Amino acid sequence: MIRAAGALLWREIDPRNIEIALIHRPKYDDWTLPKGKIEEGETALECAYRELIEETGIKARFTRQLGSVDYEESGEKKRVLFWAAQCPLHASTFVSNEEVDQLEWLTPEEALAKATYDSDRQMIANFQSEEPRTDTLIILRHTKALERGDWDEVDSERTLNEVGFDQAQLLIKHLEPFAIDEVYTSNYTRCVQTVTPLSHSRGLTITQVPSLNEETFENDPQRAVAFANALKQDEKNILICSHNPVIPTMLRGILNTKLKNKDLIKLEPGDAWIVHRVQGEIVGLDYLSIKN
Repeated sequence: MIRAAGALLWREIDPRNIEIALIHRPKYDDWTLPKGKIEEGETALECAYRELIEETGIKARFTRQLGSVDYEESGEKKRVLFWAAQCPLHASTFVSNEEVDQLEWLTPEEALAKATYDSDRQMIANFQSEEPRTDTLIILRHTKALERGDWDEVDSERTLNEVGFDQAQLLIKHLEPFAIDEVYTSNYTRCVQTVTPLSHSRGLTITQVPSLNEETFENDPQRAVAFANALKQDEKNILICSHNPVIPTMLRGILNTKLKNKDLIKLEPGDAWIVHRVQGEIVGLDYLSIKN
């Protein structure tokens, strides 16, 4: 199966008017959403972000997944995973290229009528069915650390191993589409090391929070929940880095009733939950793997 990814690019003209971008590819003479094949070693999210920039010249802020579509291309099955991507009004200038010669900003109804393919119309309908203006809260497990048995000092000072340091560097590109505004982390060394490259790349200050570490969690699990509940009210894109024992309890503590029973699988090192919220109310939850 061919694996691909794309983005539904949108902008807000005013609080009551939203426009969606469709691109025209002269090779196929079609009107479609930006998308392309996932390259070797690339995640679906990275592919969608790259393809959007290559085909439109626009850097947008990614939010929730819109779902995937399956269809056949040249006799082979193809699956495309889409994200919603918000474009600032001042940054919506299209740059033509070899693949794409036109971009049109359309109302959702106009986009539904103009889109060439049913698969794109399905993604536009999915976008219309949810509140588009969301903020992102990323709850990240620290990257790979040295095993406890290989560390003779206090656990709070246990460091990342070589794989973990490499993963921490990968997070720069991996999480770039979400345009993170603030970074909070457990004060344990392995968590601070995980977010340091990403924070430096974005010029952000790291805030170390003892409520997010394992020892505090064992003594008082609700402190991590209370911290996350306070942060979720902020209308910013926020990253929280913590530990596997802490994250499921913290996440369940902030989810609303509709999402409370969602299967919270164990995060592998460097993986994250992507929490989507509207004015503090959680409206969606996506899982993001550094390996997908």
